[in-house]
Amino acid sequence: MANLCNVDGVVTPEADARIPVLDRGFLFGDSIYEVVRTHGQVPFGWPEHWQRLQASAAALRLRLDLGEREVARRVAATLAAADHGDSYVRIIVTRGTGQSPSIDLAQAGSTPRWVVFVRRLATPPTDVRLCIVDRLRVDRRALDPATKSGNYLNNVLALAEAKDRGGTDCLMCNGEGNITEASTANVFARLDGVWCTPPLTAGILAGVTRALLLEFLPTVGERTAERDLRPQDLRRADEIFLSSTLRDIGPVTHLDGQPVAGGKGAPRALQLLQRFRERIAQRLREHDEPRWRGLVSG
Repeated sequence: MANLCNVDGVVTPEADARIPVLDRGFLFGDSIYEVVRTHGQVPFGWPEHWQRLQASAAALRLRLDLGEREVARRVAATLAAADHGDSYVRIIVTRGTGQSPSIDLAQAGSTPRWVVFVRRLATPPTDVRLCIVDRLRVDRRALDPATKSGNYLNNVLALAEAKDRGGTDCLMCNGEGNITEASTANVFARLDGVWCTPPLTAGILAGVTRALLLEFLPTVGERTAERDLRPQDLRRADEIFLSSTLRDIGPVTHLDGQPVAGGKGAPRALQLLQRFRERIAQRLREHDEPRWRGLVSG
């Protein structure tokens, strides 16, 4: 089945989907989004993703005109039409079609536009080569990275810089010189037996998988810490991995061209990955699937 797109409740092939040229998401990146992966037809971590979408809307002064149940039903309808099995789902809410190409919110329309992408879930990369780039992460006082907005040029250019240097992903620092995150993922580094990850105050997205890992790791005997990390901390780390919705745990093989853990891809993290996925499967059975079925059928 082709990749599908749901625009304001109408399912269409992705290639045929259209939005007006005065849509503020197209003009200014004036939009928010969430990415969810499914196991079969059930999105994992839906409550956390929905809550974060609401928080992003509030941060952008964007009034959502649809409730959780209606959005869930649109996602479910698009998933059913695509029939991919495990899927990538991207939910985008723009401020809608404006009256003119003006940034003034007074020129914005009154109705948000809702777009849902559904694609077959791709296999995450296994050879992750990070480069710590010169481009800084946007400051929290400018456009808080905790807000998942459609304004992604900072990440686009940082990733391009990393690829120019032979990397597959970037790591950005903040204005204080502390590590923040990768282009679309949080980062964990094992230092002196502790899995360390930057705190939210460093200027990062509050990743759903990051939060789940901070809960999960202590239950399997691992120590964790949220702390500021400098580039030199990562260069001495025993292991490094990225965490995100689409990869769960993604071991890093190289940092700035140098092998991490002998280039083996974080063997301890790989062992944890299997146990983490078992925990995910348990949560799906006991919590996510029953709640999702209730949303879309009730």
